[in-house]
Amino acid sequence: MRVMRHADPGDLGLKPWLPPFLLGFLATACQAYLLREFGAEFYGNELTFGLFLGCWLLWGGIGSLVRPRRAAVPAGPGLAGLYGLVLVLFAVALAVLRFSHRLLGLLPAELTGLVPALGFAFLLGLLLNFPLGRGFTLNARLLGGDVPTVYILESAGAAAAGLIVSFGLVPRLSNWRGAAIVSAAAALVILSGMKPGRRRVFAVLALVLAAGLAAFDLRSQKAAWAPLRLVDSQDTPYGKLQVVRNEEQATFFDNGQAVFSHPDPGAAEEAVHFALLQRQGPRAVLLVGGGAGGGATEALKHAGVRVDCVELDPAVIRLAGKYLTGPDRAALDDPRVRIFIRDGRAFVAGPGDRYDAILLNLPEPATAQVNRYYTREFFAEARARLSPDGVLGFVVPSAENYISAPLGEFLSSIAATLRGVFPNVRAVPGEHCVFLASAGPLSLDPAALSASIERRGLDLRTLNPGSLAARLDPARVEYLARKLAGPGARINRDLVPASYYFHSILWASQFRGVESRILRAAAKVAPGWILDAPLALCAIGLAVLAALRRRSPARFLVPVAVMGFTTMAVELAVFVAFQARFGSVYGKVPLLLALFMAGVVLGAVAARARRRPGGFELAAVQGAFALLLLPTLRIIGGTGGQAGPFAVLFGFGGLGGYLFVASNRRLLVGTPHAGLAYGIDLLASFTGVVLASALIIPLYGIPALILRLAVLNGLSFLYVVFSPRR
Repeated sequence: MRVMRHADPGDLGLKPWLPPFLLGFLATACQAYLLREFGAEFYGNELTFGLFLGCWLLWGGIGSLVRPRRAAVPAGPGLAGLYGLVLVLFAVALAVLRFSHRLLGLLPAELTGLVPALGFAFLLGLLLNFPLGRGFTLNARLLGGDVPTVYILESAGAAAAGLIVSFGLVPRLSNWRGAAIVSAAAALVILSGMKPGRRRVFAVLALVLAAGLAAFDLRSQKAAWAPLRLVDSQDTPYGKLQVVRNEEQATFFDNGQAVFSHPDPGAAEEAVHFALLQRQGPRAVLLVGGGAGGGATEALKHAGVRVDCVELDPAVIRLAGKYLTGPDRAALDDPRVRIFIRDGRAFVAGPGDRYDAILLNLPEPATAQVNRYYTREFFAEARARLSPDGVLGFVVPSAENYISAPLGEFLSSIAATLRGVFPNVRAVPGEHCVFLASAGPLSLDPAALSASIERRGLDLRTLNPGSLAARLDPARVEYLARKLAGPGARINRDLVPASYYFHSILWASQFRGVESRILRAAAKVAPGWILDAPLALCAIGLAVLAALRRRSPARFLVPVAVMGFTTMAVELAVFVAFQARFGSVYGKVPLLLALFMAGVVLGAVAARARRRPGGFELAAVQGAFALLLLPTLRIIGGTGGQAGPFAVLFGFGGLGGYLFVASNRRLLVGTPHAGLAYGIDLLASFTGVVLASALIIPLYGIPALILRLAVLNGLSFLYVVFSPRR
């Protein structure tokens, strides 16, 4: 095993540990800010996030696999130019994302399909993570081939970037200004150790572009939104909030999606009154989201009502206070209204008084994070918080007269999930479908509802006797009920977010492209072909390789690939399960990732310290992967409280770091390619993130994923045991 050597005249002029540390820091910081901006431009659900992360890992792996030329410049100057180039491309990539809709010929906030999102994700990964992947091999050459040390320092840099960006920069600065600080700090570090020359130009240019990012953040947003008039924007830990004004109406956007408009009495009325008119004299009403969008105003029209509003992001209330007027603004200060800055699901599941109505004014379940409000587990928590005949109500997209197959699958999944908890479920037809659920009776009789409106003296603009008679025509109500009662509707669960997947199909169907057909076809394929057939092929392939008794060092790449696939899939599963269970993944993701990277560092250090590894060392750590997966499902399901998921990720990080170093030690005996194992790790991680986020978790659930991962790691364990050892 080679040890770290001192810097030579051709290096960056910095401490030998700093260039690999800077590599991990830059890779993670650039990824974090690009992912936030990508989500704001391309309908940030797990499907698009999976595309971005997958392309990022793919190009990083390819970059690591490319062998550096022996006649290339010394590693130090090559790294200096590479880091400076990455910083320049980072600023360019942020600008390209901001004006992506203009480049595609689309209007601001117009929805895009998966194909444009995939194209931009592919481009960004090529521009930034391909050179960073090459940086791993250059760092290894700079340190005399000491790959374990590079891996340890790169992981430590990634952990530091995650904590600094997530806790230090994101809560205080906009995405562009935070990225400017990261770029400027990295450029100054590079400049401090570089000799004058043409490579110095990249770092100087990076400083200039960083200043531009900080100075032109809001101006560039206004230019990107033209011809619409953007009047305010704020980046928060939860997303990008933007306010667009058109004449007298202000529309609030969250990550590029319209959340609510002011004034928009029609949307607020249907979200509130269909539920409150079901009972005489409701007293306590809970609004989960939407209180600032007119929901509180409409609820206060009912005499003697008290309204509790729960908002996750305090910036929503601050912006609403600036741009709301009239009754909607007054409602926020009304003594009958209480505002709680909490996670809505944690609030509903927690202790407190019961409510006569719980109204969800949330986006449709387009992401796994929002989908947790539409699962069977949440509906059960909501029923427990309702009075005996209380009403749960929410609104999701639908269609006036024709329910297409994708829309029917989406709506029937929600309806079937509700029926598993509430004995009475009704659906109001229209452009938006209003779901009502209760243990008590529910009525959609237009005459009875109109009489109740008149009796209570409610001044409503859109829910009048004429519109109710048309909207609640018995034929329309019956048609929708038949569509919702389709056989085989999938139940939406915390760990099996089926409605999120069907919404992805519905979203993709708007663009008449191949993506919708692919998603629908995958949903119809028997689970065995997607979950079990690949495992069978893997078992056959590994059995053949073991039987050949080949002593090629490439056989040590198998456990590295399985480790990369497993750790990435487990990370995604933990994030989804943690959010559904504890409702605070937004603030805890940096800690979860930091603990995982801390485990990687400690595991790699422990493996590097073993100067005389035993023959069964690799088999033991591979077997530990399979064993750790067995209790993982119970832990991320809630056993052990919040500490459980942290312990799981720390354990997988430690095993992953140890396995990488142990495998790489054996691999480098037969090949001089320092980036080979690292590249295979990233490519396997790419496969894991795409399959887990876009297919396995939403369609088959986390339990199915964990079970197959355990089988896969068991197969890898057998392969390592029966393969010839050195």
